[in-house]
Amino acid sequence: MIKRITFLFLNLFERPFSKDKLIAERYQVITHLGAGGYGHSYLVYDLVCGQKKVLKALRLHKRLTQSGRSDFESEKNLLNSIEHPGFPRYFEGGDFNNIPFYTMEFIEGLNFEQLIFTEGKKILEKEAFQIIYELLNPIEYLHEHNIIHRDIRIPNVISDGTKIRLIDVGLGKHLELESSVQTTRKSNLRKEVNYQADFYGLGHFLLFLLYSNFTFPKHKQEKSWEEELEISNQTKHIIRRLLQIEPPYENCAQIRADIINLYLV
Repeated sequence: MIKRITFLFLNLFERPFSKDKLIAERYQVITHLGAGGYGHSYLVYDLVCGQKKVLKALRLHKRLTQSGRSDFESEKNLLNSIEHPGFPRYFEGGDFNNIPFYTMEFIEGLNFEQLIFTEGKKILEKEAFQIIYELLNPIEYLHEHNIIHRDIRIPNVISDGTKIRLIDVGLGKHLELESSVQTTRKSNLRKEVNYQADFYGLGHFLLFLLYSNFTFPKHKQEKSWEEELEISNQTKHIIRRLLQIEPPYENCAQIRADIINLYLV
């Protein structure tokens, strides 16, 4: 309770950088993109190289603790270590008025939260699996490097119309366990440090895509997704394995194989 009150109190005093603010005599703020648990994100113009970038600055309540600063440094280093077109490129880090920040590639496009809830995009089952199939590439890259994303959600997947990109590695962790398969069930499967945590997030992401084409009936009792969605039994099987209702997938190759079998067999 005290921690929550302190968090709310600090938020009252925290103000995002204003438009046209010049950061570190180099980055001019175009707009505030949003705030997460760790950082404020801004679209900025880099006066040195003449291009748009995204600048992420550590939030006030995280700057006041060594663990908060350390986690932000780990996030920066993790993004800097990634070399895959499915993620934004890391550029450089710095400090402005004792506020740690780093910059990364600005990706043109909309995330799936915007596409579904703002643009009203309807996604059919086959298209949903095409999106999932493409998203497996950056997820598999992370897993091959023993990194778990732990935050695969519709705000963190961007489409530019032709490519799918995965962003925000703020909750990413290196896999240090001997086994990647979860043996005990915890309250938040998405936040565990194993491959299945990302598959669990992927399962909920897939459900959001499928529900985009669903018309919710008025004044009717809520049902489970298996009852509401008109999808094949094989699709239900894939989702149940992603959500760990049935024995979970062990790797991305198994998910990819099931998607191929669904549409090619």
